[in-house]
Amino acid sequence: MVGGIYDNKDVETAIDIILESDYWPEDLEGGDHKRKHDDTDGKNGPEEYLIISIDFCGDVRINIPPGKWRELRFRTPGGGGHSERVRKALVILAEAIRRDNEKNPEP
Repeated sequence: MVGGIYDNKDVETAIDIILESDYWPEDLEGGDHKRKHDDTDGKNGPEEYLIISIDFCGDVRINIPPGKWRELRFRTPGGGGHSERVRKALVILAEAIRRDNEKNPEP
């Protein structure tokens, strides 16, 4: 059920499927994919965007914007967020980092 309430076991199962399987979203193409963050205050410069770049062999890069803080915020919907799916994907990214750090700690 999309948009339903799930228990933690369902969420963990879904995360396991996403993080532990090999797949490629059918409609996702290479190149730059960008999204403006939630605290832009009407600005539209390059520092206002999260950019994910996918090259011809499938390598993925996150472009860190220039700027004083170099931080982009994607808020919860109740906190003024406009990018609910991006925020959720970043939560999954954080979990992927946690799992990789647990399995292969950095020196």
